[in-house]
Amino acid sequence: MHGRAIIFCVFVAVFSAIAAVYSQTKPAAKTIFRDSDGNLISNNEFVDIRMANFHMPDRTLSQTLQDGTIEFRLQKIPQEGADAPVFSSEFIDGTAVNFKDLRGKVVVLNFWFIGCPACRYETPKLNSLVNRFAGNTDVVFIAMTYDTAAAVRKYMAANRFDYKMIADAQPSLRQFVVGGYPKNIVIGKNGKIVFWRSTISAWDKFNSVIQAELDKK
Repeated sequence: MHGRAIIFCVFVAVFSAIAAVYSQTKPAAKTIFRDSDGNLISNNEFVDIRMANFHMPDRTLSQTLQDGTIEFRLQKIPQEGADAPVFSSEFIDGTAVNFKDLRGKVVVLNFWFIGCPACRYETPKLNSLVNRFAGNTDVVFIAMTYDTAAAVRKYMAANRFDYKMIADAQPSLRQFVVGGYPKNIVIGKNGKIVFWRSTISAWDKFNSVIQAELDKK
């Protein structure tokens, strides 16, 4: 009986050792992300879409597939596909701007305000975005803030921001129902919103959306 007990203990020890090795080498469950149309997207895109309307309830769906893969599927961003509001204002240099006159161009909007840390954080990359499409007259980069023109001029004297700037923009911001700052929007040549995000992690996606809209006839 003593011999059997030793054999049993040895068996348990060996099995435990094998189990320990297996637990260390077993691959983690795969996770995939899909947009509302079922397209595979990156983790950064998933975060951006999920946070596009961070003031609204999160309706992300998840399921575990037969092979153990965990799949997340996002709900559609309601603003995308809608007609953009028609706004008119003027830039801080006094030049008038009317959205109707921009029809046929790709319009890239940024909504921000001076006291917004997240807005300030992304400004250098927004400047890089402007630089990437420099010389292309079919795309216009416009930033709107409810801050006064005087405050914006003072801010921009010390902080570079290459978007064309509209200050005192409360009327236009109310039309868009921003819901939080920052906000980054792309409007296609047909006047429809094709991209609606808050903070940006997937800058490659932002770039590709602008280029795809420029490529459309």
